[in-house]
Amino acid sequence: GSEGTLVTILRARLTLLPVVRAKSIVFLSYPDIAAAGDDVPRVLPHHPIALEGLDDKLVNFEKRKHLHPEALHKLPPGGGWLMVQLGGDTTEEAEAAATRLIDAVRRDGGPGVHRFDDRVDEEQMWAVRESGLGATARVPGERDTWEGWEDSAVPPERLGDYLRDLDRLFREYGFEQASLYGHFGQGCVHTRIPFELRTADGVRQFRSFVERAADLVVSYGGSFSGEHGDGQSRGELLVKMYGDRVIRAFGRFKAIFDPDDRMNPGKVMPPYPLDSHLRLGVDFHHGDVDTVFRYPDDGGSFSRAVLRCVGVGQCRREHGGVMCPSYMVTREEEHSTRGRSR
Repeated sequence: GSEGTLVTILRARLTLLPVVRAKSIVFLSYPDIAAAGDDVPRVLPHHPIALEGLDDKLVNFEKRKHLHPEALHKLPPGGGWLMVQLGGDTTEEAEAAATRLIDAVRRDGGPGVHRFDDRVDEEQMWAVRESGLGATARVPGERDTWEGWEDSAVPPERLGDYLRDLDRLFREYGFEQASLYGHFGQGCVHTRIPFELRTADGVRQFRSFVERAADLVVSYGGSFSGEHGDGQSRGELLVKMYGDRVIRAFGRFKAIFDPDDRMNPGKVMPPYPLDSHLRLGVDFHHGDVDTVFRYPDDGGSFSRAVLRCVGVGQCRREHGGVMCPSYMVTREEEHSTRGRSR
């Protein structure tokens, strides 16, 4: 959409879809994540209600951060996985759909298969996938990772080759640490990349990589943003995808609604440069404060500890655990850990 650059939406009417009553999860294991991407077109005709991909780097990061050990222990061996959720109105329908998928992939001598029908197991396996963002940020012993190319998407039938080319680009820039996962049924790929955003050379490398990645995804007939929007991060790149004529039309259209450029300026149209207004940047100084706590995993820096927040909102719990007591009492975002970090 226009991402707040044209109008402010005050009301919206939604069309809701019924919740699938019964579900079953099948994990398919492959030698690597690109091979998993290759198999997406074979899975889609089985009409999964979710088709997610995750690689061995993500799994290893979760192990190192002690996330979901009971679920990771149940993963079939492999270097990349497809998590396929099938459903129906009854348990029998969901199980039958899972059986048809398993029979089809085994008939062709395909991937390793592990099926989860127990609700607790299913919830645990979903937690593995849903922890992707938190698991790939701030891994002990690794460089800090950042967004910047975290939402590209290509046609699902071309996903495997795109993942190979993207991995080659990672290696060219020294970003082998980057994990690949996402909504593979839609060809959408998530990742966090160890950009060095505190030096001039690092920021130049960031820009160079993103421009190269944009050219790559365009060559596959894909999109810079599968679900997150373009904003400032990719607004400058849209000309690569749409061309000069359409971009000029975007500008004229915005001028009709917002002639003074007051609506979310710098996002989408006309965009700020993608390497400006960075959260860190060359001139970043965190201005530490004295604290009672030592923050040993953050070099004794409270400000560095604040950067751990990636905004997923796991601190907004209403019961259970120790995060976040002030939110549990007030139910106000500003009193959550995420709210304070912002």
